[in-house]
Amino acid sequence: MIRVNATAFLIVPLLISAANPPVDRAGEIPKLRLGSSETSPPLSAFWRKPTDIRTRDLFYGAGGKENQPVGPFVFQKEDQDGTSPKFSVRDVKGVEWKVKLGVEARPETAASRLVWAAGYYVDEDYFLPYLKVEKMQRLHRGQHQVSPDGSMQNVRLKREHKKLGEWKWRHDPFEGTPNGMVCVY
Repeated sequence: MIRVNATAFLIVPLLISAANPPVDRAGEIPKLRLGSSETSPPLSAFWRKPTDIRTRDLFYGAGGKENQPVGPFVFQKEDQDGTSPKFSVRDVKGVEWKVKLGVEARPETAASRLVWAAGYYVDEDYFLPYLKVEKMQRLHRGQHQVSPDGSMQNVRLKREHKKLGEWKWRHDPFEGTPNGMVCVY
């Protein structure tokens, strides 16, 4: 029996989309807008023509080495949205990060690097093989992945940012466009 991680179902469409970025015949980004409002972001908010791949640091990704999380980390709050165990921490620089535990941490970080290399905007994600969190609270989900001293293995940290809205899968603004695959991002 073949087992496929759910993240693989996201990676394949993203790679297909990345291989066929949304450009018109002149190589320009179309003026398509997300929704009917003139205040909605243009398609260019999702993609830009990528720079030379040799200049991209695929190990550190969009945030680069200079923006990576720096410990010590202090627990902030648990996030019970979604299906994977997550919680927020604050690093020594005062930056808040969302920590994700579980099997998705590593492939999700790798997928973000590939999509970023293809020119799409992505979150600043970092994979850490080991993380220790001070003042760690008991989690409702994933507690078995946290040692009594607040340490854990194989986590993804994503820089927290203000949420501007929520993607509506059933009301995809790219539906019917020449390159509708863009909707998977």
